Amino acid sequence: MGCSLTYFKNKTMKKIKNTIILVLLSVFVFSGCEKELDTEGISRTTYYPVITVKGEQWNSVLIGEVFTDPGAEASEDGQRIELSVNGTVNTNIPGVYTITYSATNKDGFSVIKRRYVGVIDPAVADADMSGKYKRNAGANGVSTVNKLGVGHYVTDNVGGTSAAGSSTTVHFYHYEGNKLGVPAQDVNGSEFAATKATVDLGQSYSWEVLNSGYGAGIRTFVKF
Repeated sequence: MGCSLTYFKNKTMKKIKNTIILVLLSVFVFSGCEKELDTEGISRTTYYPVITVKGEQWNSVLIGEVFTDPGAEASEDGQRIELSVNGTVNTNIPGVYTITYSATNKDGFSVIKRRYVGVIDPAVADADMSGKYKRNAGANGVSTVNKLGVGHYVTDNVGGTSAAGSSTTVHFYHYEGNKLGVPAQDVNGSEFAATKATVDLGQSYSWEVLNSGYGAGIRTFVKF
C-alpha cells in the first residue's frame, strides 16, 4: 500500500513538473515572438502614402513664359506627412521637364507622382500632328494621335502593336523643330518612355520605346 501511494505521488509530481515546464516554454516562445515583432519596427496595419498633385499633371508653356509649380500634398491615414520634391523647369530652354513628388510612410513604403512641363518653341506651337499612323514594320499596328494642348499630344499605341488601348497609351510633346519628347510615365502600372523621338510633320514620326516588354530599335509610324 505504501509503495502504491509513493508511486502515485511520484507520478503526480512528474505530471505537475512537466506541466510547469510546458507553461514556461509557452511564455518564453510567446515573449520571443512579441519581441521580434517589436524589433522589426513594423506596425500590424500599414497605410500607404497618398500624394495629391495640385493643378494639371501635363502642362505646356512657351519659351520665356513663367511656370509656377502648384505643388502637391502627401498624407498617411489622413494625416499630413513629409513630401519630397525633385526637378526644376527652365523655361528658357525648350524640352520636356519632370517634377517628381515622393513620400514614405512610417513602415518604409514609398510612392511617387510626377508632373510634366513641356517648354515649347513658339515656331511649333501651332503645328498639329494629329491623325492616324501605321507602323511600317512588325504588326503594322495603327496609332491614333490627338493634340491635347500646345505641343502636347497623346497616342493610343506607343509601340505600334496589333491592339491599341489604355495599356499602350502615352503622352508626349513636340517641343522644337522635329524633336519629340516622351518622358517616363506610368501606364496601368508599367513605366513607358521613348528616346530618339522625331517627327516629319504631315508624314511620319519615329521613336525607340523604353519598356521591358518592348525590344530595342526605332519604330516608324507613317501617316495615312
